[in-house]
Amino acid sequence: MLEKIARKMTSLGFTLYEAKAYICLLQNFPATRYEISKKSGVPRSAIYDVIQRLENFGAVNAISSKPEKYVPLRPERFVELLENRYKSQISEFYDSVSELEVEIETENLWNITGYANMILKAKEMIKAATKEVYLSTWDREIQALKDELKDAVNRGVKVVIFSFIKTVDFGLVYSYGLDEEDLGKVWDHKIILVRDMEELLMGEANKEFPKKVAWTTNTAIVMIAANHVILDITLFGLRMGKDVSEAVIEKQPGELDFLGELLRKKFPDNPILNASANESGENVFHPIPAASRSDAYDDVKNGK
Repeated sequence: MLEKIARKMTSLGFTLYEAKAYICLLQNFPATRYEISKKSGVPRSAIYDVIQRLENFGAVNAISSKPEKYVPLRPERFVELLENRYKSQISEFYDSVSELEVEIETENLWNITGYANMILKAKEMIKAATKEVYLSTWDREIQALKDELKDAVNRGVKVVIFSFIKTVDFGLVYSYGLDEEDLGKVWDHKIILVRDMEELLMGEANKEFPKKVAWTTNTAIVMIAANHVILDITLFGLRMGKDVSEAVIEKQPGELDFLGELLRKKFPDNPILNASANESGENVFHPIPAASRSDAYDDVKNGK
């Protein structure tokens, strides 16, 4: 337990010796350097410098001089000290770096390495969404993003989720409900996340063997990926006899209407194309019931 806490403290910029000394003091104070060294496992040859650095940081304080004994800063005060210190350092860094003239081509394709970084980027994108989020992935990744997705729904963002796996029940969810373990025997985890039709995260979501995923704001690539998700949802509607119009039609209603009209003119005798239009000639794009699809295919096959 103590070793685990010490490891977490090292992620904040402290050495393992510093972390062990501070945690030791939390449990045994006041204490001399010798006592801290003996109980924490920090070598006596290193304890002087370790305590000196902790004292300079403000994490420990000396309370007597003969012999010098130390007490730790209380954990809640220590956290406040860290927050204030890092906020100040970050602010100073930003002020300095913002003075540099840097032109970064944001429409390029960028690589994000590692599963944890992929999830962090996905969370950032969902939090930034103001209109819509289109997500195609597995339940494991959806669960990792669940809080951010729920928050997006609650603030009025249209959240559309497609998955072959049984998953959450909020937002517009289109799922075949397959077992994740069974599907994992033949398919790898992948993710496509589109934010406001402006930003894309796409690639393998491999937790065991982390790979690179792509991130971009390139309009053409974003739209291609979004249309891939839309196609999966459209096929889901056709296969399962479900109405997917809320996810599909609202995506590009004008373009879909125009495309439907062009297709009907090109193929006036196609019963499937004409079944997707109402009496006024407008596209409705509701999935055709399974029985009707079967009849239509038979008609085409028999040349009717």
